[in-house]
Amino acid sequence: MRLKSAIEDFETNTLSAIPGLLGRLSYVGRLQDGNGTYDHWGLAKVYGYDAAQCAIGRSHRILLSEVLKKPLAVLLKDVPTSSSNEHLTEREFLASLALAERAPKPLSRAAQAHLRSVLSALSALVESRNGANRLGASQPR
Repeated sequence: MRLKSAIEDFETNTLSAIPGLLGRLSYVGRLQDGNGTYDHWGLAKVYGYDAAQCAIGRSHRILLSEVLKKPLAVLLKDVPTSSSNEHLTEREFLASLALAERAPKPLSRAAQAHLRSVLSALSALVESRNGANRLGASQPR
């Protein structure tokens, strides 16, 4: 007898180990094959293929919704943690998130546009911050 549902198990045992909201969104996106099918061997083995698909898909949509509701300032603070966990630069990490095949399926055009604008704004803010850091470092005191 299982004490947890597939989604509770996935969120508690898998997603909770991944730092950063954007990091969790990226992880779940990488589980997807680009057509909306998720591959998580352990979850499918314990709960069955259909339950695993349903749980991961639901988590993916919830994560995307959370990202789209967060202020940019909060997401900007999340970028360094999420990108370093994946051993990517912040720029590389944000570019990988922008890949259309990583978004939950189906995704409305409005949600796609919103996600693109959030990721574009974050990329611009990261570039601006990095440029300001380089400029400040090169100025004599």
